[in-house]
Amino acid sequence: MYNAKSLYQKRAGANAKEIARYSRFIFNGHFIIFLSIAFGALMLQYSQLLKALPDGIDYHLIIAFILALATLAPLRTYFREADQVFLLPYEAQLDDYVRKSIADSAIRRCLLFTVLFAILLPLYHAGTYFSMHGAIMAYLTGVIGIGTGLLLRFYFLKISVSNLSVNIMLFIVLISGIYMSLDGSWFTGVASLVMLLGLLLLVRQIAEKRVYPWETLVEYEKDLTQRQYKFINLFTDVRGLKDNVRRRPYLDVLLKDRAYNHDGMFLFLFKRNFVRSKDAFWIIIRLVVIGGLIIWLVHQPVIAAIIGVFMIYIVVLQSSQFYKQQAYQLWPQVWPVAENKVVEGFQKFLWQLSLVVTVVVAVIYICLYPGTFYYVLFFFAIMWWTNQQVMSKLKKRMVLLKD
Repeated sequence: MYNAKSLYQKRAGANAKEIARYSRFIFNGHFIIFLSIAFGALMLQYSQLLKALPDGIDYHLIIAFILALATLAPLRTYFREADQVFLLPYEAQLDDYVRKSIADSAIRRCLLFTVLFAILLPLYHAGTYFSMHGAIMAYLTGVIGIGTGLLLRFYFLKISVSNLSVNIMLFIVLISGIYMSLDGSWFTGVASLVMLLGLLLLVRQIAEKRVYPWETLVEYEKDLTQRQYKFINLFTDVRGLKDNVRRRPYLDVLLKDRAYNHDGMFLFLFKRNFVRSKDAFWIIIRLVVIGGLIIWLVHQPVIAAIIGVFMIYIVVLQSSQFYKQQAYQLWPQVWPVAENKVVEGFQKFLWQLSLVVTVVVAVIYICLYPGTFYYVLFFFAIMWWTNQQVMSKLKKRMVLLKD
């Protein structure tokens, strides 16, 4: 028999086990090596920046902006759709469940906030004004703001206030308190916390009289779960991830270059799935944009080349997941087309997509580091090698499925 706390612990533990299982696939040897190199390069660049900070930039505002964003913690309740029926009679006993979810969410976000604060503290110290009291007050404002914000988020959900409105309100109040604390006016941080606590007492009095808005709570948790899956899906296949479809008329030109016959039908289908997928399409775009930004930020040609190589490697691996979107559906088994046409169509799609991405990353690198333009040859080499590895594993999997 479960009580409120044990039910939450069971669900939170199941989610932690799922993340741990995916982490084994994400943090492989290649990725750990890349993270080590990227972290070292960024820290080297950061240390060089601290030695000669450019004038005319409000670094306190930059620090406050980053820290205020970090205080916007999601509230993981792990509520499920069936809870609308089975937990409804026990709603009065769920206070311990909610308190436990708020406490766990606050601890996780406070750890992240502490790490970011430790990274940004040298930047604050190297600026034109530094105050230890201001730094302590800024940290306390953020930590207390995280816990207060989670309580406010739950009560606002009960009275049907949109999550976006809550984020905007918390961000404005906390960035003001953190920024003024860093500037030496630490009492403003105290004032912002007093404001949040007063608002919390007011909203709590209103929300305590309301029943649980189960549909809102379940939809909010579904959205957080999908975000978690989408992030993991950047690196590996995720079971349970729902992909949405949206037509983009401006990309229809990419779907008219071949006749729709036995040889071109699966290439067409893979391309159409990609350009009309809401999630998969933007995952690749985000990876390319992030890779380009990191290449621009490091200011080290060799490190930038290594990052470019790894970004292409990640993009090709991510693109390999599109195979299941068509090959494992019912229609390829029904259509009078040879099974090898599916693999051939995907191979053509993967080569075209990876070639476009590699060319884009290569152009970015050449524009930023023209003196070492020949390093882009490694981009095309890793693209070819990764394509070969992906297709080899895919063909072996198809043989095993036949057996």
